[in-house]
Order: sequence, then C-alpha cells, then structure tokens
Amino acid sequence: MTAAQDFAEKSLDAFKDRMRISTTDENELNNLKKMLGASYIAILRLVGIKENPDESDEELIFERARYVYNDALDEFLHNYEQDIRYAWLSHHLDDEEIDEEETSHD
Repeated sequence: MTAAQDFAEKSLDAFKDRMRISTTDENELNNLKKMLGASYIAILRLVGIKENPDESDEELIFERARYVYNDALDEFLHNYEQDIRYAWLSHHLDDEEIDEEETSHD
C-alpha cells in the first residue's frame, strides 16, 4: 500500500464527517479514497515534501479533495494559493534552519 493509499484509508471517516457524507456504497467510498489519495500526492508535491504531512498539509489535502468532490478543482489553486505558499515556506525554512545548524556544528 502506498503512502497516499494509506492516508486515504485512514482519513476516509474524518473526510466523510467533514463533508457530511453518510454513504456506505463501496463504489462511492472507493471514489472518495481516490480523491483523498490524489489530493495527498498533489499537495505533497505543491508544498515540496515527500512524506509525513503535518496538520496544515492535511487540511490542504482535505480542501483539495473537497474541491474535487464538488467538481471545482480548477478553483482550488487560486483560492488556496496563499496557504500553499505558507506551507511550502514552512517546510523549506525548517530544512534551511536544520542545514544551517548542521553547518554551524562542523
């Protein structure tokens, strides 16, 4: 199982609660998992990380999946551009701080 599939499986109930989706139809549940998995991959790429999304990344994953669910994905990047930028910066500033600390100890 990939990290995206694992995330989708673990997050499905939380996403259903958030979206007020009560279906038990296996086809619809699989569709929701695909949305979450694709959103996981897309957001991790956008914020420049390979694994271990934090809470703000997970929020963006859910929001992207919500836009997919509502057939409005074309609006997502524009509406969340600032949040994506902040997430990207937070991950990369942390990396730079770690690199600087390692360099200063040498």
